[in-house]
Amino acid sequence: MLALHVFSDVIIGLSYYSIPLALLYFIHKRRDVAYGWVFLLFAAFILACGTTHLFDVWTLWNPDYGVEGLIKAVTALVSLLTAITLWLLMPRILALPSPRQLEEANLALQQEIAMRRATEERYTRFFTHLAEGLFVVTASRDGSFAFDTLNPAYARATGLDPAMVAGRPLADVLPPDTAARLEARFSACAETGQPMDFEDDEPDLPVGRRVWHTVLVPVADDSGRIVQILGSSRDITERHRLHNELVQASKMATLGTLAAGLAHEMSQPLNIIRMWGENALARLRGGMLDTERTEKVLGLICGQTERMGRIIDHMRLFSRQENPTAGLINPTAAATAAVQLVEHQYGLENITVTLEPGAGGTRVIGSALQLEQVMLNLLSNARDAIAERRAATGAVQDGAGAIALSIDEQGGHVRIRVDDDGGGIPPAVLPRLFDPFFTTKDVGKGTGLGLSISYGIIESMNGRIDVMNLIHGDGRRGARFTITLPLAPPSGTETASHA
Repeated sequence: MLALHVFSDVIIGLSYYSIPLALLYFIHKRRDVAYGWVFLLFAAFILACGTTHLFDVWTLWNPDYGVEGLIKAVTALVSLLTAITLWLLMPRILALPSPRQLEEANLALQQEIAMRRATEERYTRFFTHLAEGLFVVTASRDGSFAFDTLNPAYARATGLDPAMVAGRPLADVLPPDTAARLEARFSACAETGQPMDFEDDEPDLPVGRRVWHTVLVPVADDSGRIVQILGSSRDITERHRLHNELVQASKMATLGTLAAGLAHEMSQPLNIIRMWGENALARLRGGMLDTERTEKVLGLICGQTERMGRIIDHMRLFSRQENPTAGLINPTAAATAAVQLVEHQYGLENITVTLEPGAGGTRVIGSALQLEQVMLNLLSNARDAIAERRAATGAVQDGAGAIALSIDEQGGHVRIRVDDDGGGIPPAVLPRLFDPFFTTKDVGKGTGLGLSISYGIIESMNGRIDVMNLIHGDGRRGARFTITLPLAPPSGTETASHA
């Protein structure tokens, strides 16, 4: 019996001593284990238990029961602390994921990683192979911008090397003027936090002068600060060229409709020159030529030739093929030039053209010749409407027609209105009036491009054209076309206006 007790207590004690060593080794190797200090508490508890068993063997031959009691008291205290700690930690320990749960979570994480990789690869292929040029710009806190990445289509279209521009400020990879324009665009997009699109003519790229239609989309972080700008650019150089050709064709068509009136406009000063020249020649042959009269005649001839020269110069300028560059223009000057070209001809048809000019300092951004072309088109349409109204009522030569062109400012915009008394526009026609190739005129009398091209010109100036029917004070019916254009900012700089 004594041997059994001694053997059992020794084996239990030694085993209890080995378990803390195993726990300490585990904690040393697995420093990331949760609640590692609990293992140390268990090690102390098991070590105390092992000591009590070994001391039981000692007391079989040495009656040191006081020391044995102290050892058991220490063991009881450590056991109590361990038990209390274990129950207090039990909810937290139960909340720890089990190996099965960890395996399931790990499997779900791997699936999510695989899905994200597939999505990233899909968008990478989309970014890489899309025919439209794409780019990403990083917005720094100091307000500067740097290219992050370019897709191959944008690199081919612009001639920029993605590896050379990545992470570098715009000013380091682009010509100064081009970099300044793009930084103004990016700054405006970042400040508003809204997508924006624009068309721009870039002459300084490695591929040469190209025209781009660009869309910018801001990307914000969790705090709302714009950190990136996503951009897409499409080369519209060919479309722009075709548009300019259409504008030129429309311009020449407008000149064609004015040809008869211009011929009369030119014939009047020519007749005056011929008449006074013949009169002076007759006096010279009759020996009745005097210096004062001759000076008067020559001054009159010079005045008429100057008048003809102005008409010819203006027509040459108007008919010239141009690559319009936006600049500061006075809409009243463009309106005056348009009215001067048609008022005499329309007057012969009993149509009065009046102009109510705007403020002399009014400025908008655009092309003066293109704005004049739009006004000429509206004046020509008004004249055709009056002619159609007369034909419908049988008053071909009777009934005076009236066209009024007025300019005023309102709320940061300038409004150019063209009113007529041509009977108005059928309501069913109004929604289609600016569609390409749509016309209400007889075959051979209109291409249907005039209003469509005019709409595009005004839209390129960040404006709009509206049309409505109206009834004049005396009961006459007509139409009103209203061009609304934004006023140029006080600085008068094109860059600021477009930004």
